[in-house]
Amino acid sequence: MSARQHVPVARTPGEEVPRRADLAALMRPALPALVDGIVREVWRAVPVYARPGSYGRVTRDGVECAVALFVDLVEDPLAPRDELYETCRRLGAGEAHEGRSLDDLQAAYRVGTRVGWRWIMRLGRRHRLSSPVMAWLAELLFGYADELARMSIRGHREVLAELDGTRAGLRRRLLRLVTRPGALPPDALADLAAAAGWPVPAEVVAVAAEEPVRTPWGPEALADLEAPQPFLLLPAPVDERDLAGLGTRVAVGPPAEPGAAAHSLRWARTALRLVADGALPDAPVTWCVEHLTTLWLLGDIPLVAEVARRELAPLAQFPDRTRHRLGETLLSWLQNGGNSEKIAVDLSVHPQTVRYRVRQLKQAFGERLEDPDARFAMQAALRASGLRSRGA
Repeated sequence: MSARQHVPVARTPGEEVPRRADLAALMRPALPALVDGIVREVWRAVPVYARPGSYGRVTRDGVECAVALFVDLVEDPLAPRDELYETCRRLGAGEAHEGRSLDDLQAAYRVGTRVGWRWIMRLGRRHRLSSPVMAWLAELLFGYADELARMSIRGHREVLAELDGTRAGLRRRLLRLVTRPGALPPDALADLAAAAGWPVPAEVVAVAAEEPVRTPWGPEALADLEAPQPFLLLPAPVDERDLAGLGTRVAVGPPAEPGAAAHSLRWARTALRLVADGALPDAPVTWCVEHLTTLWLLGDIPLVAEVARRELAPLAQFPDRTRHRLGETLLSWLQNGGNSEKIAVDLSVHPQTVRYRVRQLKQAFGERLEDPDARFAMQAALRASGLRSRGA
């Protein structure tokens, strides 16, 4: 089968994943040469980055990280960007610390994007990739370059604000500290909050927004609404009317102590992802406290899949349609204490059908159906699988 048949023409997740993987597999063997080409062109066009020592090393490390992540995004649009975003932010911050503008760094980004696109064009000709695929790659590449540039601009602005002694810079630093993993010690939080002019509430909620927005907030809020994953911290509780001004879909994390705000933010972002996947209802505001069980069951999709594979392994011997029906029956059997009449009403089938299916389940699962721990694990796996299927 040719590469033309594998590449991601369709945009639906179910169709694009294997095709994306094949396209990424075409790219990866050539990445070392691409990195060398980009670094060489950047050093030629922007000589300051060719200076011996840390500048040259940082340039190569940044290019390697950026190229590797781009191919990861070709394969998986949800590949984590945090490491590269932080690298780009530090590059911008470094320019500010040295009293330089972003002109050289922006020029380096333009050179890297140009070399990358020439490389993709050669790849397309070599593997006879279709015009829609090349257009998709162009959109992905140039959007990706814009994201990296924005993060460097952000780092540059943050340092300028901090160097100027402005309260805005201190508030951004405080926000980063309280939302990173690991609780911030109360004394450190109190000192930083006092310097930043943030009145520390008893509890906060993280609000994750779907798109960057430009909405001012009062001193009670810590906000980073122009980041690729925009969010803010607000005192709990929050009124839904206060969130309408954001103008984009948001998710509100569970209340947490200020030093543990990272947990609220993590669940808010998870909720946004599940809304996009269809596993949670589409709404302007999603309240995590209303969906805690779903968030718990689907908080780690690979782990959910592994639990389902292990706990529901006896169903694998049946054809797809039978496996689906037996799964529904098993969940209802667990929920209704094995009462055939209630199961029949629940599934809208005849009680005799229920009894036949239950005999199949007992033959397949054996004594595990009498084990309380196994029954709990099976019910959790079935519920999570049902939520995932609804999203798909």
